[in-house]
Amino acid sequence: MGQSLPKDSLILYKNRPARILQPGDKLDIETDSGKTAKVRPKDVTLLHPGPVKNLLGLTPPPGDVETAWELLAGQTTSLAELAELIFDEFTPATAWAVWQLLDDGLYFRGSITEIEARLPEDVEKTQADRQAKAREKQARADFLARVQAGQFSPEQDAGYLQDVEAVAFGLQDKSWVLRELGRTQSPESAHALLLKLGVWDET
Repeated sequence: MGQSLPKDSLILYKNRPARILQPGDKLDIETDSGKTAKVRPKDVTLLHPGPVKNLLGLTPPPGDVETAWELLAGQTTSLAELAELIFDEFTPATAWAVWQLLDDGLYFRGSITEIEARLPEDVEKTQADRQAKAREKQARADFLARVQAGQFSPEQDAGYLQDVEAVAFGLQDKSWVLRELGRTQSPESAHALLLKLGVWDET
């Protein structure tokens, strides 16, 4: 059975919020960028029956995500029930906020109709993985900044140059360091960078 999609209801279209301007076999919708489109009902998912008139006003009230997650850990619930638990109300704004939590995947996973609260150990692992990725991203950014400022540190930065050396030796075609520095992906370019940084010498 198809989902009921009334006029001015809040829907999910291509992972973004939209509202239905006119129901039918083809739906007239407005996206959050202000554009209109005709789409098939099967290409959208109902988030809230509405009415929603302004997609820019989907700002939820303060809510307690962690408490709701702790209460539900390992259990399943619906989007409406989770919105009530976190925000004390199920509105277009809280429906969109809950979907964003589901899409983020830290505390909750599953589908709109069956949302599962993840187990504490799974959340901890995801948090640790995200923190490690964030640290590595920052470390890479700091390394590139040092190179561009002429403050290369052999002890601290040598590990980042392994793929540059591999390109210089012809062992691989591309280096993320060369790419991020806007340099040509070639052995000659890699060689020149290693000379400039003092990692290699002319001999």
